[in-house]
Amino acid sequence: MKSQEFIKNGFYFLIVSVLINFTLLTLMCKMSYDGKPAIYRTADVYKLKGGNSFQKFQEFDKDKKYDIIIIGSSHANSSYDPRNFQKAGLGMYNLGTSGQTPLNTYFVAKNYIKSDNCKMVLFDIYDGIFNSNGFESSSDLIQNISSNKAAIEIAGGFTNPQVINMLALRFINSNSEPAFLDSTYVKNGYSENNDTIKYSLPFDEYENRNTPSTSQIKYLEKTIKYLQEKNIKVVLTSIPLPKEISKSEHKKLAELISEIAKKYSINYLDYSFNSNFDTELNFYDSHNLNQDGVNLYNKILLQDLRKMNLIK
Repeated sequence: MKSQEFIKNGFYFLIVSVLINFTLLTLMCKMSYDGKPAIYRTADVYKLKGGNSFQKFQEFDKDKKYDIIIIGSSHANSSYDPRNFQKAGLGMYNLGTSGQTPLNTYFVAKNYIKSDNCKMVLFDIYDGIFNSNGFESSSDLIQNISSNKAAIEIAGGFTNPQVINMLALRFINSNSEPAFLDSTYVKNGYSENNDTIKYSLPFDEYENRNTPSTSQIKYLEKTIKYLQEKNIKVVLTSIPLPKEISKSEHKKLAELISEIAKKYSINYLDYSFNSNFDTELNFYDSHNLNQDGVNLYNKILLQDLRKMNLIK
């Protein structure tokens, strides 16, 4: 009897605690401090509703058929222009988001990419995402992804109690307008950047990276397996990098990714060392292409996909 009473009291305590926490979060969302809702002043991890992530998931039509869907991090988001694919006669949608790790990508793919809406997926591989726990990018997706189910599944990938607050914020803000929009947003999920590099070379950002997270590698493979089960072609890609970057660390990851690609009988197209790109003309920072670079990269990528008979 005592144990039953203990469990019952514990349950009541949990319910009351959740209600109190939800009420406090709601109040902090309504209260403004220095031009922002107070909740966003308590921790950097809480992300505002809005921007590229919000716009692309709101626009995405699961019932529309796409030849190609792009997934991955900021490299995916800003390096694959749907307009270039359209000129090549291909319908493409970009579901890449800033900092998107394979853990995030798996739940994006599972909830948005199906056999009847996609023929091929280009999965962009960026070194930095394999050293990340994905918590910050998960916060962005939890606020901005259009599917409640996907948001809950992404949150379920973490034991950090802050994800409960992230989900609560999502539902508190569910009927509110986005706090901001991405002025560089282009239809079909892409963001355009026409800047050029404005600081000195060389760069050292690809040096001294940690060993890739086993969890992120696991989710990379889970995503590949999910897509193959849906009979969707998968191609792994890495965008070109400035020639000034020392790429010794990238070589280590590329070897691992190549082994995974071989395991699943898929292609890994690594353009990191491609010599056709001019640092000052084709990049806007030390590892992101500008629009001129994107146009050149997409042209080369599409030519290679065609030569390999992966597209018509």
